[in-house]
Amino acid sequence: MSRRFLLASALIAGICMIAGLLVLDIPIVRWIHASSIGNAPLFEHGLDALDALFGIHVSFWLAASVMILGGAILLALARNRIRLRKHALALLGTGLVQAASIGLMMLGKTAFGRVRPTAWMESGDMFPAWFVDGGSFPSGHGAFYFGLFLPLAAAAPRAWQRALLLAFPLFVIAARIDMGKHFLSDVAASALIAACMALLVGAALRHWQVDERDSEATGASRC
Repeated sequence: MSRRFLLASALIAGICMIAGLLVLDIPIVRWIHASSIGNAPLFEHGLDALDALFGIHVSFWLAASVMILGGAILLALARNRIRLRKHALALLGTGLVQAASIGLMMLGKTAFGRVRPTAWMESGDMFPAWFVDGGSFPSGHGAFYFGLFLPLAAAAPRAWQRALLLAFPLFVIAARIDMGKHFLSDVAASALIAACMALLVGAALRHWQVDERDSEATGASRC
């Protein structure tokens, strides 16, 4: 995974989260509510199709579980096959990033209890409420899709591949904001979580690979 790409992603996500919390969250929700773009069929049907494709309708943990299991099996089979080993590590790392992102997202929802935009608009309060058993911050869909596609984008060698992979989570968070399910800061927080988890998992895998090579070199020198 490209550390530079992930650091840039974390920086952008952090800026968007802070901007949302301080300035943009409420104006965006009010603009969508006052316009005719809310609950656009493209977003509703597109998001439902993606959720079905990636297994969210079954379980938030399904995709991560499949990737971790598949990556571990491929890694065991790879041995000295460098290309297969590279794909196995990418699959395993992506699964770990997504699982960690989902886990932190769930902890965040429990800790912050932020009311969703639709409920806030209906309540008529001036400011969105926190710590009221809400589930808006951070975004579950954001954690799922950024946790899945951000590490894949960081591992992609070409810019157009990264853009294509990032199109999926960006579409998803646009849909969730358009549908009144999340504020800008909610989805940005999930992107920040995923970027940080990808940095940590990437560093751990690199460290493990170095230790493994050192062990192999030590074993070879003793022969």
